[in-house]
Amino acid sequence: MIVYSGKQEGAEAPLLAVDPEGNPIDLPDIQVWRGGERYRFTRDGSALIFMQGQPARDFELLDLKTMQRRVLTRFSGIATMRTFDVTPDGKSILFDRLYENSDIVLIELE
Repeated sequence: MIVYSGKQEGAEAPLLAVDPEGNPIDLPDIQVWRGGERYRFTRDGSALIFMQGQPARDFELLDLKTMQRRVLTRFSGIATMRTFDVTPDGKSILFDRLYENSDIVLIELE
């Protein structure tokens, strides 16, 4: 399965998919915010994790076998999230959230 963002309408674009031969695959109506990397497959390929919602972004999981959506987070407050990744073991999501007037901290490792 190949997943991509469709034509942008306003600030969002529909999430679309095709099989390796280019045939469309029906997905639930999922709109992703423009810019950044807003969706990732789980390591085993059984699900798609994506950012959803405005103004606070949350994570949802789409089971690719059942096409059922599940909300993973319910963050409070408005923050910018541009990208994320799934850990190699598939058990966690690594991401950043940026608030207005937030601090940048340098942590010395040595």
